[in-house]
Amino acid sequence: MQVIQSFETRHKNPSAGALFAWAIWAVDSLHYLDDIDRAYNTSQAVIGAHRPDVVDVAHARWATATCITALDLCAAGIGRSFCAHVKPRELDLASFDSCQLSKRKLDLRALLPPLVLQWVDSVCADVQYKEIKKARDWLVHSRVSRHFTLSTGGPPQRLKLEIDKRQLEVRHVIEVARDVATRHVVAFVNVLPRV
Repeated sequence: MQVIQSFETRHKNPSAGALFAWAIWAVDSLHYLDDIDRAYNTSQAVIGAHRPDVVDVAHARWATATCITALDLCAAGIGRSFCAHVKPRELDLASFDSCQLSKRKLDLRALLPPLVLQWVDSVCADVQYKEIKKARDWLVHSRVSRHFTLSTGGPPQRLKLEIDKRQLEVRHVIEVARDVATRHVVAFVNVLPRV
């Protein structure tokens, strides 16, 4: 919080600081989800009478959406701080992504300090970020192919999500989402004192 407060003081933009704080809390919630899912993975104990596949989809959606949200919140604060963005709808990471460049993206990227631009490009190039983003997009905007394994006698198998013809176990998705958000938000916070 001290890093964020110092940034707010230098840039005179409390809105950006609030967005950065929300990003950190989003990462904290991913660690909480990881604790819950790890316990569920071990015990297979479901709260209420919910079916295991419902739990898996809920946890996967929570993980992927929160991971992308954490990174988009950092980008939103960047937009407020360096791009004079004041509209109600915040900028997101895609607003600065060097893939499929438009004049608007080029203009926005030109306003960013080199260290911030380097952070944006690092996130956008991260293969695991792309995997989580694609999983999030499928879980939020589409119908995902789901794979079940029927077990005879043993504990039920966890759901697998099919993304780009690969089957991803929900536990894997949660761990990767947690790690991607943690790695990049921590890197972002480490950049703040230098911009």
